[in-house]
Amino acid sequence: MTARTDPTRRALLRLGLAAAGVGLAPGLLAACDRSTGTAPASSSSPPASPLPSAPSPANTATLSNAEGAGSLVLWSANQAARDGSFGIAGVMFDNASGRVLQLIPNQVMRRLSSDVAATDGETLTHDPTAHGERQLVSWYYANRAAMALPEPSQLTVTTSLDPCVMCTGALLTAGFNVGVVAPDTFSGINYTQDGQFADLPPNLREGALRTFGYYAVADGRRFQGATTVPFADSELTQGTFDGCENTYQISATAVRQSRKDSGTDPAALKDPTTTTGAKPVLAAYRKVYPQAFELRLPSPGKPDAELRKVLTQVRDDTPGATNSVAFVDSFGNVVLVAANTPEVNPIATAFMNVTQAYATTRFDLMDDRATNAVAKATLTSPKYGTFVFLNAPDPYPASTLVDLGGYGSTVESAPPNPGNFQYFDPPRHGSITALAQVIAALPPLYSQLVKISPQQVAAG
Repeated sequence: MTARTDPTRRALLRLGLAAAGVGLAPGLLAACDRSTGTAPASSSSPPASPLPSAPSPANTATLSNAEGAGSLVLWSANQAARDGSFGIAGVMFDNASGRVLQLIPNQVMRRLSSDVAATDGETLTHDPTAHGERQLVSWYYANRAAMALPEPSQLTVTTSLDPCVMCTGALLTAGFNVGVVAPDTFSGINYTQDGQFADLPPNLREGALRTFGYYAVADGRRFQGATTVPFADSELTQGTFDGCENTYQISATAVRQSRKDSGTDPAALKDPTTTTGAKPVLAAYRKVYPQAFELRLPSPGKPDAELRKVLTQVRDDTPGATNSVAFVDSFGNVVLVAANTPEVNPIATAFMNVTQAYATTRFDLMDDRATNAVAKATLTSPKYGTFVFLNAPDPYPASTLVDLGGYGSTVESAPPNPGNFQYFDPPRHGSITALAQVIAALPPLYSQLVKISPQQVAAG
């Protein structure tokens, strides 16, 4: 069946609004305070390895030095770890006054409701892109008009861990100042720890050198980076520095163990378009993309002219869009198609809109007793499907880092299907060779573990 290519503008913008995190409460500590409902409540014991102590910071309204910022994000990271996600967090504050605007922990993982969880405290990926920094950037764009927020250059995001590629792209796209507590030698943008950002193209490297700073540690690391970053002249205590690093390491071990078996092998899946009782699955995805599951590729993993036509139409029907992306499941069903939505924010790329919508919809289906069984039987990790871009990402914009990093966070490791990342046409600006060079220079998670490898759709 050929899919209709008339998705409503409302449906397309819904994808971008999900990416913008508009559901996040604007109040201080909203993403960490369990009473707000924006972060899942802990329902089981913390990870087996004891987390570092993280007492509630004395001042959560204003910040005046690196230690204050570091202890605040450490506390929030600790909460994220106890809630079953990666122990990382970020805070956004005003440069001039130190006033805290928002604090958000990592929310990649969430606990399933007790009535559907197989074990106490079972977690599932809720949104692979819900890192603290990315959420802060999305929150800023969703709220800056209503809250009359200052320009990004007048604000700083302090993060407990060196930003990953996706978060670096988001921060550079917006133009925030960035303060960093702990290093990350596997996925952090400063993985070499020399502060030179050699993994970035020259234009983005210059941006990072102007806006990123790594706080000094008492009797330890010297400040590294842009001295214009607030609190460049103050120090972290060794305890806060170690706490941020150890909280991440301990939680990451627990998360990776829980994610290891979270994706059912496609050989054990049932096709949702032909499975009795799967109508709720189809309906849930059609709330996001009205034509979900209507188009089916003749050969799974091999995009055809009909899909190209759909991608082109969705891009052309979305105001200001320059690209579009589809997600195709292992049966060849086109589950979602979306364009980038610049009306929402500049990091609401087509890929981000698609991967967020797939994951959050899957989580909601799995977290509902009425749909849990059929969701388990028909849906799996997107690493087993295929992401298809109309145009390969341009090599040099910061938003491409958002896509590459978001893709790495989505598939977690080298996907079993080498054609998991395909594109019809080369980048609109720059070459695929240049894009490959950018990928090769990225931190080890992306260049060595995931081995991001965009493949052009085979002719025929």
